[in-house]
Amino acid sequence: MSVHKFDPENRKKLNSEQRKAILPPAQVLMDIGIESHTVWADIGCGTGYFTIPLANEVKQVYALDIRTEMLSDLSDSLTKLQIPNVEVLQSGESCFPLPDLLVDGILTSLVLHEVDQPNDFFRELHRILQTGGRLVVIEWAKASTEMGPPVEHRLSVQQLDDWALTVGLIKVKTWRWTENFIGIEYKK
Repeated sequence: MSVHKFDPENRKKLNSEQRKAILPPAQVLMDIGIESHTVWADIGCGTGYFTIPLANEVKQVYALDIRTEMLSDLSDSLTKLQIPNVEVLQSGESCFPLPDLLVDGILTSLVLHEVDQPNDFFRELHRILQTGGRLVVIEWAKASTEMGPPVEHRLSVQQLDDWALTVGLIKVKTWRWTENFIGIEYKK
């Protein structure tokens, strides 16, 4: 698989008004259905596009990313906004510094198309997810659109389903947010 990595120098684009218009975080979280007493991990959190609104909905968020630049921006935002229930952690791509069975839910948004070893990544997601927990994957649709990674770097729903099934996750639901984005929920 040819992997396309997001350049952290372009990280200001991650919170752009254009992105908020086509993938509004509040609407996405409402569609997903978040319960207030839960603990979530935002894997590949970037600058906090979903982390910050998620923190306003749940008990605890673990925000993980491989890029220090992203985590630094997120930490600054959390301090400025006085959001106390987010723990920011640098991680390896498929090695998360969290204990087994810690979280009720995992959100990974626009990350999987960049992962070098998706089977290892899914095993790690499965490891930190509680039994009965939810994994929500948001990815670029395979269709050609004006924004996002090249089409050949995007993933099909079948690829995502296959990786999830390999670790014992079960597909529960799908969403489509514009022609650009798909969402899939898996349960453990």
